[in-house]
Amino acid sequence: ACRCGASFEIVTALLKAWPGAVNVKDDDYDRTPLQRACYYISTLEVVIPLLNTWLSFKDNRTNRAILSFQEEEYAFYRDVYVLFSRLHALCNNNTDNHSPREIMDYFIRIQLWNGTTLVLDRNPIVIKTMGLDTKVMADFLCRVGRCCSLTTMWVVLHNEQDLLEGV
Repeated sequence: ACRCGASFEIVTALLKAWPGAVNVKDDDYDRTPLQRACYYISTLEVVIPLLNTWLSFKDNRTNRAILSFQEEEYAFYRDVYVLFSRLHALCNNNTDNHSPREIMDYFIRIQLWNGTTLVLDRNPIVIKTMGLDTKVMADFLCRVGRCCSLTTMWVVLHNEQDLLEGV
């Protein structure tokens, strides 16, 4: 579907029916749907659900997997290039251009939720910089806790001890 320029609706319907398909490589060139979408210069609207689903698999959250999407191999649209440059900055700990907070704000804005949890897993202290009200923080942690590691949640709770006040 990605090779034929499938629409957002088709891509999301296919991912909903079979999320694991995001890791299946095709017979022609041994590429996943996300690699196909990047290779065929798909729009950000199509890349986001593919990347979000792809990041939901633990093996895809490694630096090696993420950095396999190098700009030299793909002719990204400008907004897709921006997305992958943020991911690469996170993997390379290159905060010269974008801080973890800026990367997380960007992922939240484009609704790349598994990207947001990736930032939290790698930089749990970033929650401190968000300035969330304690009542909002509890709901935020409940939602994010479903995707982040136990270690990340421990660091967050350790740094937000006022959440446990009176427990």
